[in-house]
Amino acid sequence: MEKNLEILQRYKLRNTEIRREILSLFLDTDYALSHQYIEKKLEAKFDRVTLYRTLKAFEESGLVHRIANDKETIEYALCKDDCHAENHKHSDNHAHFRCEICQKTYCLDSVGIPDFHIPMGFKAKEFQLLVNGICEKCA
Repeated sequence: MEKNLEILQRYKLRNTEIRREILSLFLDTDYALSHQYIEKKLEAKFDRVTLYRTLKAFEESGLVHRIANDKETIEYALCKDDCHAENHKHSDNHAHFRCEICQKTYCLDSVGIPDFHIPMGFKAKEFQLLVNGICEKCA
């Protein structure tokens, strides 16, 4: 729990029970977590709105980043220490991998997103690259 408190302080987030518990879930897994997964793991100890607001606060602070997967759901993964800048904008420029068997989404930190040339008049805000396949654990 001491690590949780240090992380919450570093990201200037209030120390609450739900934040500590959700952060523990992220620290104990090596793949992205969905809202539904977190809700199930917390066994209805907190309402959905509180859970949603906590994930939003984590994202806005730069603690987690969101991943839109091919199942039209949003998942969240812990950001690396260098992800957020002073203004808390995410700079996690990496691909994600979604396993077709276990349905887990992993950050591929070593696989960067290539430079895209956007036509004039368009302004890109973010890029996401999702690779589908079979992870090393399921192969």
